[in-house]
Amino acid sequence: MAVIGAGPAGITAAIYAKRKNLGIRLFDKKIAGGYVADAVLLENYTGFEAIKGIELARKMQQHARAQGIEIEEGTGVKHARKSGDKFELELGGGKKLQARVIILATGTTHRHLNVPGEKELQGKGVAYCATCDGPLFKGKKVAVIGGGNSGATNALFLADICEKVFLVEFSPRLKCDDVYRKRLAEKKNIEVLTGTRTTRILGETAVEGIEVEPAKGGEKKTIDCSAVFVYAGMLPQSSLAKELGCRVNEHGYIETGRDHSTSVPGVFAAGDVTGAFAQAIVAAGQGAIAAEAAYNFLQKKRRESA
Repeated sequence: MAVIGAGPAGITAAIYAKRKNLGIRLFDKKIAGGYVADAVLLENYTGFEAIKGIELARKMQQHARAQGIEIEEGTGVKHARKSGDKFELELGGGKKLQARVIILATGTTHRHLNVPGEKELQGKGVAYCATCDGPLFKGKKVAVIGGGNSGATNALFLADICEKVFLVEFSPRLKCDDVYRKRLAEKKNIEVLTGTRTTRILGETAVEGIEVEPAKGGEKKTIDCSAVFVYAGMLPQSSLAKELGCRVNEHGYIETGRDHSTSVPGVFAAGDVTGAFAQAIVAAGQGAIAAEAAYNFLQKKRRESA
């Protein structure tokens, strides 16, 4: 079994498959843990009243390694195709391997604002992870773009280390849970701007501010800040699924059955790439289901060939 993506879905799938005595290769093009590792604090993962994202990610990694599973970090799968009754995967450097079943747990990636200045100033004040880059702007003014749960929690995190945080949301109302709205209101150094569109990120060699305007049109204004943290939504990483011929919906998320099988026999998918409720606990549950279904698929193939 090849499991592609070592976030909550992929790690859980690998653990369940290992318990079935299957041979496992678990890949992640970055660092294991997925976006859980970037989360400031999780308060809704059953069994933990509150736990830092990086700590939960480490516990998942430790659990996998205790089961004898090697997490091949920094190893991306470049291409995947059907080859007879198996699948051929191409890794970086042209290395190839074969698998009888695949679980795609490739997750999502940050949606960009696609405004002038964003690309040019990325890494120079434009960032997508407050826990990673926030401490660099201690005592300064920063902006967070996006009023969903991710934007809200990271704005709260930044408010504890920055002079002021501007939380900018395009919709007329914040999209985050009520518990976060209450906490945002209690923070004196967070200014919430709803019904506001970010039109430009300002600066030559580093971020100096943002240009915003009312979402329904109106006069533009400039907000001075030293960093912009973008939480404007996510996009599915489904290129491998498409290459394999799996059906995806109009937004690019992989379509699956109740057992997380895709339209291609032997390929399963779990986690955020399926368009499910984007929560670590949901992804882990889907990974378990996908692993069980993949095992049953292999058992059926074995019986048919006996």
